[in-house]
Amino acid sequence: MATQRIKWLAVTTPNVVAYQILKSDTGITGEYVVLTTVLHQIPGASYDSDNGYFFYDDIEISYRYYRLRTLDSFGGVAEDTAPIPFQAGNDPVQAPTLHFIALNDNTQGAGNYKYVNAGGTPVGGASVRVYKKVDWDTGNTTRVVGSTVTLATGGWATPVFVEPGETYTIVYNKVNEYGPDTAEVTV
Repeated sequence: MATQRIKWLAVTTPNVVAYQILKSDTGITGEYVVLTTVLHQIPGASYDSDNGYFFYDDIEISYRYYRLRTLDSFGGVAEDTAPIPFQAGNDPVQAPTLHFIALNDNTQGAGNYKYVNAGGTPVGGASVRVYKKVDWDTGNTTRVVGSTVTLATGGWATPVFVEPGETYTIVYNKVNEYGPDTAEVTV
């Protein structure tokens, strides 16, 4: 069976681990389902070093359309928002870019989001969950943007990567001791 190549440019932001290729066999506006996942490895088996793009060879179906997702090591997903999907035989398209920044206890000032009790004593071992404010406000607690835990200093063990231009609700909780307590931040 004949194959056709689809091509896309590498995303250069940090922490990219893979690309998902979605396909539609029902036209441009059809349902897109995951066809395959290609690891972000340069050089790698799916990277054309001579021409500087990733590729995937698919079976030749003239009416098949594609979209891309970019995946990062923190569970972030950048969706393809191009107005028109692409077809095989294309010039390399730009993969969706993850525009995330690190949110941590020092965001917008040293110690601003450390977890402390009412007396100002740091609370270690508490969970920190970050939600988009709209999700938290509507009770959609299944849509966690990211999570970490607090250290003995009340600081965060790891950052949570968020999209700029959004307002987030930070939820602190140490089961049977403190919380849940919340803070809001717009980045």
